[in-house]
Amino acid sequence: MPDQPLGLNELLTAADAQLPAGAESYPAQIGVCCDTCGFTAVHDYVVHTGMSREERLQVARDHLTSQEGWGCGPAGAPGDFCPRCSTPRHPEGCDCSSCTYE
Repeated sequence: MPDQPLGLNELLTAADAQLPAGAESYPAQIGVCCDTCGFTAVHDYVVHTGMSREERLQVARDHLTSQEGWGCGPAGAPGDFCPRCSTPRHPEGCDCSSCTYE
């Protein structure tokens, strides 16, 4: 029998095992908008109560960059660019945290 995807309860339980003390995980729908064409990718992510707004947004950016072909801007001028608008995905000198996935 093939592996079944984890349900919400299983995802939250797995996420809770890796949380800072006192934090609780929860599902969040996060959208990232392409800075060129305006296309918005919206997905559900598991985040936790100890995360700032920027940290929650970075969860979505990391996923989009590593899994869906999104790109970022050059160092000093970061941005979010959908696969259609991101050429190259990571310009020379890029220092975004998502580049570790390249």
